[in-house]
Amino acid sequence: MKKIINLLLISLLCTGLTACWSEDIPEAGAARHQVTDLTATPGDEEVQLAWSLPEGWNPTDFIVYYTDADSETVTLRTGGAMNCTIGGLVNDTQYTFYVQAVYGKLVSNYVTAVGRPATTRFPVTDLTVDAGDGYVTLAWSKPATTVLSYTLSYYNEDTPGNVEQQTLDKEATTVTLDELTNDKNYYFSLVANYDKGASEPATAKAMPTLAIPYILDRDKAARNQPITFSFNTEDYPTATDVKWTFPGDVVKEGTVVKYGLGTVGTQTVKLNATIDGNARSWTLEVEIREYVIYNTDWAQDGSNYNGFKGTCPVFSPDGKTVYIITFNKLSALYAFDIVTGSEKWRYVPPTNTSSYNMLTVNPVTGDIYYGTQTAGHFYAITQEGQLKWTFTEAGSMQSAAPAVNAAGTTVYICDKSGNTFAVDAASGQKIWNAAIGTAGGGLLVNGSELLVGAGANAYFLNIETGEQIAKVALGCEMSDIVGFAVSNDKTLAYFGAKDGYIGAVDLTTHTAKTPLLAGRTSPNTIYEPVVAPNGSVFAGSKNGSVYNVKGDLSEVNWEHVHTGTAVSNTYNYSHPCVDSENRFYITAGQTTNTNYVFDANGNVLDSWSYTGVAAAQRQMGGNNYLDGVLYSAFIGNASQNGIFAGQYVGGERASSWSTHGGDICGSCCVK
Repeated sequence: MKKIINLLLISLLCTGLTACWSEDIPEAGAARHQVTDLTATPGDEEVQLAWSLPEGWNPTDFIVYYTDADSETVTLRTGGAMNCTIGGLVNDTQYTFYVQAVYGKLVSNYVTAVGRPATTRFPVTDLTVDAGDGYVTLAWSKPATTVLSYTLSYYNEDTPGNVEQQTLDKEATTVTLDELTNDKNYYFSLVANYDKGASEPATAKAMPTLAIPYILDRDKAARNQPITFSFNTEDYPTATDVKWTFPGDVVKEGTVVKYGLGTVGTQTVKLNATIDGNARSWTLEVEIREYVIYNTDWAQDGSNYNGFKGTCPVFSPDGKTVYIITFNKLSALYAFDIVTGSEKWRYVPPTNTSSYNMLTVNPVTGDIYYGTQTAGHFYAITQEGQLKWTFTEAGSMQSAAPAVNAAGTTVYICDKSGNTFAVDAASGQKIWNAAIGTAGGGLLVNGSELLVGAGANAYFLNIETGEQIAKVALGCEMSDIVGFAVSNDKTLAYFGAKDGYIGAVDLTTHTAKTPLLAGRTSPNTIYEPVVAPNGSVFAGSKNGSVYNVKGDLSEVNWEHVHTGTAVSNTYNYSHPCVDSENRFYITAGQTTNTNYVFDANGNVLDSWSYTGVAAAQRQMGGNNYLDGVLYSAFIGNASQNGIFAGQYVGGERASSWSTHGGDICGSCCVK
């Protein structure tokens, strides 16, 4: 800091002495020209600076200074050269460089440039291993033309302190190591060597063997999430006494076992078997993480936070990917790999707009559909994350979730003004439109009919033409955005409504059942229900209660009040889930989050919260549930982005409706 102050003092002195100093300056008393065209070109632990001056200006030297990683000011002179290389920098750290021209005893104003050095010691990124009887072959691609050589290090699991090394030629892209011990894990580390040093290592693990004795359905899982361990009976048909020993000396016997590990980190499993009368053993490793998915990294509009509101996660047709959209000023679509928990891709639209509705996946093509609160922004995104088409004729999509017909050929949407459209799924062209006049609460494809719930009415439309078949007065006002749940016999479409009601529309007679006033105490809006295998209907209310009611809407079976008293907005826009054993899953979203698991009789089986800034991790949206994993999304605030998390809770998703839209894709299609 002292050196910077001195330079500033010199600048002030220059101002006072300009009139009496002369050194090849075009006009006595003129300003001392600062450098021009200053560039900062980053390198590996260095930045190259270069600049120029207009013709006729002849400084005697140049001063360059910057602040290093220890917050110390570093100053150097170039001896008149109009370039220099600043070395000894820390990669991936941004530096601001100041350059001043020196005219004898005077200096010009400074000019700045920003540079961020980055490594050019690129690591190997595609290291693969192939193991056989007593050998392992490693293969990779050359990461850069500047590689000087490679260093390969490896060791046997039984002797981790005995690390062997080999130096490989710069043109090498494969190496085979033989005379290795079968049925033992070997750990490999490959670094690329450069002029400035070694790259980060690429690592791999392999077991030389006559045949791999085990098969895992996954080698990465969340805590307590079952992994299927299978013994290779095809290559070892005479094996007997197959045993698997898990951490804590838990022993499971059999050629196929399922087991969930409860400790996070790398976990070791021992496999023992008797083969042709000989005892054999192997060691395998699995990686256990806390959650199936846990993420807060979202694209943001400037300094605005992002998270999730009014939406609900959905899945790809094969159940291997989960999708979610953010809401706050930039509505982007995210795809996560369910096995690894990592982000596969994100689609960020060219225009920043907010979103307040759900997304839907085409169960045939795998395309994903969602809209925003800005008119003309309804998107179809491919399962690879590419824009397929944009539909521009709809208004704000703060309305019902899209629906898709069973063939996957047509998408149905209803905007906030009640304009309902049928859109060709392949081209994005309008097929027909109908004016309902009220924002959609839910859409449902039922064979040759499209059911549109909007306000106090439901409309049955011809799915091919959009012509109205019937208009049904619901007897209550359907809540916004949330959608329908369908009875197990596919005759009733249930919905949540304002003022504490749950209603239903008969899909066969085009009539409404008498709605049930479920929320008699402090009645408030009830949101999307879910139908259990036993036929009961479960839903959450804005007043802080969840309700389980009979399928014929004759009475309430049971009620649970979050915190024991009414709390406004508690289950706002909730989408509960149910499993095959009639257990219900829902999140109380206010004033922080509490995730509940209820049994069929309303007893709380489990509850937990996701930590963070309390006001940030509230929920105003839905959950979804697949393969024993409950997926939850939270709002966020200025202090913290919203969390998207998947936690293993056990059980199997019920085949009944909703969450959301009946199937895992959220297609909102009965038949």
